[in-house]
Amino acid sequence: MVFHRFSLRCLLWGVLVCALPNQASGGDAPEFAAFDHTHADWAKLLLRAVHTDRGGSVSKLDYQIFLDDSETFDRYLTALSAVSLEQFRQFSRSAQLAFLLNAYNSFMVAKIMQRYPEIASVWDFGRVLNAPFKHRFFDLLGQRRSLDDIEHRLIRGNSRLMDPRIHFAVNCASVGCPALRGEPFLAPRLDAQLEDQTVRFLNDRSRNYYDRESDQLVVSPLFDWYGDDFEPSKNQRPGGVICFLLHYRRALGLNGDQTERLAEGKVTLHYSDYDWQLNAFTDEWALSERE
Repeated sequence: MVFHRFSLRCLLWGVLVCALPNQASGGDAPEFAAFDHTHADWAKLLLRAVHTDRGGSVSKLDYQIFLDDSETFDRYLTALSAVSLEQFRQFSRSAQLAFLLNAYNSFMVAKIMQRYPEIASVWDFGRVLNAPFKHRFFDLLGQRRSLDDIEHRLIRGNSRLMDPRIHFAVNCASVGCPALRGEPFLAPRLDAQLEDQTVRFLNDRSRNYYDRESDQLVVSPLFDWYGDDFEPSKNQRPGGVICFLLHYRRALGLNGDQTERLAEGKVTLHYSDYDWQLNAFTDEWALSERE
């Protein structure tokens, strides 16, 4: 009976999670025509540059595309930077979140391009003071911004925009990151895109799997670093990572017994290693794709 009570609460949590983006896609606020909400230039680049494997669970990026078509890339970054805070406030909630997710991913690529191809990891910019993520090197919404500004202040710091599934949408240019999506995030489809990103990431058995020998559920350290983000509310219990993982038990490949043991607190969580190598598309990957 413990499992059933816990599962009911987690089911309610799952309903809450799924309801959040539906609110996002229902905004009726007028939007400025000056900004292209189809993110067409970003779409052109992603279509050519992103290569996926393991059913889309992991991705590699052909950074050479951004060198070869720097005109399109620069035009897109300029368009992002041209949006004022006042204009941004006129966007619907879903358009705001899509804008910020695309901005994070595109400016992350711009950061890597500052040293490409002589770069093996984002940490080549320096680990002191979290340099690559705290460096303010671009303009957005009328201010000089950093990648951390987008993720932690504009998204995570805004209760209206925050959705725990954003952690599977932002890409930090590393192998251990959730896959960079091969298309922009778009307001009309944002819910489905975030759900797909989450399921794809949890389907990756190199990062998320049940270890029968140790009776542990091994998951990405993202669930450790951002555990509080998976709480449906500060005053609602139970919640958090366990309920989130139970909601996505099928993506994790959990059978009925494993699900029940996790719900009853009989399974411990263990966090997998995070690979900070650059997520660059290589000749080896090209060969594996052909095979």
